[in-house]
Amino acid sequence: MSRCMEFPHLFSGSGASQMRIQRLVVATLALVGAAACSKDKGGHSTGAVTPPLAYVRYFNAVGDTLSLDFRAIDQIEFSQPFLAVPFRGIGLGSYQGYQAGSRKVRIFPNSTDIATTSSILVDTTLTLAAGTYYTVLHTGFARAGQAPKQGLRVIEDAIPTPGASIAFRIIHAGASLGQVDLYITASATDPLPATPTFANVSYGTVQTYSTRAAGAFVIRGYTPGNTTTALFTNAAPLAPTTIITGNTYVGGADAGGTVFTAMIYGAATVGSTAAVTAGTGVNTTPKIVYWIDKGPPGIAP
Repeated sequence: MSRCMEFPHLFSGSGASQMRIQRLVVATLALVGAAACSKDKGGHSTGAVTPPLAYVRYFNAVGDTLSLDFRAIDQIEFSQPFLAVPFRGIGLGSYQGYQAGSRKVRIFPNSTDIATTSSILVDTTLTLAAGTYYTVLHTGFARAGQAPKQGLRVIEDAIPTPGASIAFRIIHAGASLGQVDLYITASATDPLPATPTFANVSYGTVQTYSTRAAGAFVIRGYTPGNTTTALFTNAAPLAPTTIITGNTYVGGADAGGTVFTAMIYGAATVGSTAAVTAGTGVNTTPKIVYWIDKGPPGIAP
């Protein structure tokens, strides 16, 4: 018998109360029948359909305010929020699938004080293409009177596949830091090259990816024309020593196939809630942080 059957009258007789009951029961059974019709012939629910997705990650490079919350406000599904992201931090989970198309997002300070957390720092619309990876970079200053003013930079990540080499790019997100000369050496104690590897890198620069042989390396930054005192000296992370065969793994500078973004951050504003002045998270001096955009392929079992 078809599950999508018609339902006969269930009551006989007359009277307004009987008619109301009859209509209620028939309407209920019709809903049950409609639900049965929504299943395929094998009796399985068709289930939800995943829409075309873009892939989004969020970085906080605003060094003079609280940790920040990034939220899509147009829909709940396929709209993973990034919450309590600190200065020099990335939203938990890195790339997340967002439904492609025009997406309305806002960014708020993270706080237990409703007056603070309801303040809107950014209110904008992102246009996301299906299958595309995006870095959403939040830079500048939140405090009044400081320049440049905080805002978003949306970067399409054309992530390469470097094979046995590694790939990396420089992004200068340090609003409090001017131009820098960058020198790449194998270790922090090697002599500097005669000329910078990248000269006069200015705030807002987003390089295309370049490749180099897999192996340890350090990026040392200097004020242009001055090689006496480094602004920062930061080594790229190495691959973990334990690898699970047959799986993609985290990778590192010595693991062919790894792709990095080397992000330059300026100093946090001293006295602001962003500033960390003690422990391993000190952020009151410039620094490069290496973010792994793609790990190498897994090792065959």
